[in-house]
Amino acid sequence: MLDLVDTAIVLLVAVFFSFRFLSTNKRNSNAPTTPIMINRRGGARIPSRRVPLVPPPDRRRETPPPTLTSSYEARPEDIVEVKDILSKGRNLPPELVDIILGYAEYWACSATVIDYTNHPRSHISILGARPGQDQFLVRTEPLGLTKWAPSSQDLWRVESAPKQLEKEYTQSELEQLIEGPISTLEHPFRKVVFDIVSRDQGWSGDHQNHGTYRGSFTWFDAGLERFDKDNECSPECPDRRNSDNSTATTDIPTCAIRPVWPRVVPNEGGAPGMRYHHELLPDPDHLIQRNKHAEKSFQHHHIEWSWDDDISPDSPAAETLDEAGRGKGTGNGEFVRSLRYGDIITVWACSRFPGWSNNVQRCEIKVYWAF
Repeated sequence: MLDLVDTAIVLLVAVFFSFRFLSTNKRNSNAPTTPIMINRRGGARIPSRRVPLVPPPDRRRETPPPTLTSSYEARPEDIVEVKDILSKGRNLPPELVDIILGYAEYWACSATVIDYTNHPRSHISILGARPGQDQFLVRTEPLGLTKWAPSSQDLWRVESAPKQLEKEYTQSELEQLIEGPISTLEHPFRKVVFDIVSRDQGWSGDHQNHGTYRGSFTWFDAGLERFDKDNECSPECPDRRNSDNSTATTDIPTCAIRPVWPRVVPNEGGAPGMRYHHELLPDPDHLIQRNKHAEKSFQHHHIEWSWDDDISPDSPAAETLDEAGRGKGTGNGEFVRSLRYGDIITVWACSRFPGWSNNVQRCEIKVYWAF
């Protein structure tokens, strides 16, 4: 049996080792430890390290930085003021002023938008293999003609009458409707921007092309219109003006708008009048954008055409445009370079073949031009 002294010694030893054990655990409690994995044999092994020595921060708890967006579109009077500051205040020659503003892309801008979000279905649908499979959506105001305004909103919101353009106004005549100085640049119109929110019907049997722009038969075309100087406004026309001189430039009625593209052709079967002619498949020189194939959610496409684009329709870069749903012939800048004062850009929504539907929610056109 243990006497009192032995019992005291045993207690002291137990207290000593307990203190050492607790002290060791306390020192190691803040040190990183490697997890222990129990294997199937019941033993313990140290797993191979698959995480960095320094644990990555918890990305889920980080607050992403706010996205700051701003938008400013210069007005014609803004351009004139800045040009005066540079030319008169800094004594810079006009050619250098144009170069500076060009590099800054400080151009006048006109914007036109059609928005169907207030529609009962929040969009409209253009169905293929139907009489309305090519539908006019929106048009810009006559480019650069800041003194002109449509006199008839009823005619302005719909496609122009399919009549042949007989006689165009000269540029000098149309310049009377331009407020401020006129650009001396060979190509005053610098950029056209399209923003389209749309989708197709969301399904098709061509599964291999789902989610791509291949095999897509819903799209958007860019058209062009001009004023006809030989227009005769009939007495019952809603756009008739009370003017003694019906050919005056400042009195151009909305009903004088004529399509340049899509072109118009005689009605079939010898019927009187003209009709619009739309190709079966997209025209590569006017195709703005296809919808993604069998995409159920609305997609936003932002497309820019610039005067100095130089992609040849036969180049590999044009194939890249085609893969992105754009027209091969729209990357050479020719459409923008050919724009003149008074031109009107239109957007048409198209759909082909039974089962296909072009669902349009919003379409905006912005045109930038230099003074």
